[in-house]
Amino acid sequence: MKDKVIIITGSTKGIGKSIAQRLATEGAAIVINGRDKVKVEQTVEDLMEIHNRIIGVTASVSSEEACKRIIDETIAAFGRVDVLINNAGITRDRISYKMTLQEWDDVIETHLRGTFACTKHAVLAMRESEVKGTIINVTSKSGMEGLAGQLNYSAAKAGINGMTRTLAKELDRFGINVYAIAPVAETDMTLPVIEMLKKEADKQGKALPDEWRMGSPDDVGILVSTILDELPETGSIFSVNGEKIGRWKAPEHEKILPSSKNSTDIAIFHAFSKKREDKSTK
Repeated sequence: MKDKVIIITGSTKGIGKSIAQRLATEGAAIVINGRDKVKVEQTVEDLMEIHNRIIGVTASVSSEEACKRIIDETIAAFGRVDVLINNAGITRDRISYKMTLQEWDDVIETHLRGTFACTKHAVLAMRESEVKGTIINVTSKSGMEGLAGQLNYSAAKAGINGMTRTLAKELDRFGINVYAIAPVAETDMTLPVIEMLKKEADKQGKALPDEWRMGSPDDVGILVSTILDELPETGSIFSVNGEKIGRWKAPEHEKILPSSKNSTDIAIFHAFSKKREDKSTK
């Protein structure tokens, strides 16, 4: 990591800060980002105890101009961008039919617009410098399976999954690898969700599901470091929860046949076929 310049959006606390600390310890130059100037400066000061190739850029990634400024200030300080980690995110949890348009927009703009805009300007910088870089997007299990009360967040993370796979196909010819990580770790953002799930489990007299027994943000930093070292297949989306890691597969299409073992599928097949036959006889 000694020669790498790494930008981590949303890195003044939680997972972002843990990633920054890990990669700084391994020798990378780090660009800290957040919306709170005081927190950005404090995080830079904390990481300066590791080494002095650390800068901070106070900016909200919901603005394209701010995303471009993050990249420009990185190049001004270090001359290049090797890695972009799109970690910045917010939640505005509420059941769908009570969610306001502002709550929807806030989450979509930060996650989707922010990931797009930062990635766009990082890729332009990488191509101009002929850097074979890496982009890592932070996604969520909510974007794979959905989670009640998180329609905006689930939609945003599902969008990031699609962006990850598309970017991997677009950028492979330039030698730029793209990945995503769906972490399960105790942070300020995830703890309210855990509390909600615990209450639901208690109401039903059940235990909290094992997948929501969370690991540490430090484990996410270790996985990021491992990906940057090993450079697995571009487009891969990994999960991490403590010592457990996995890979999310892309959705697979399954043809419905009359020989299906699923009775509902068989019923749908025959009903569909009958309607097509009825249509052709009219």
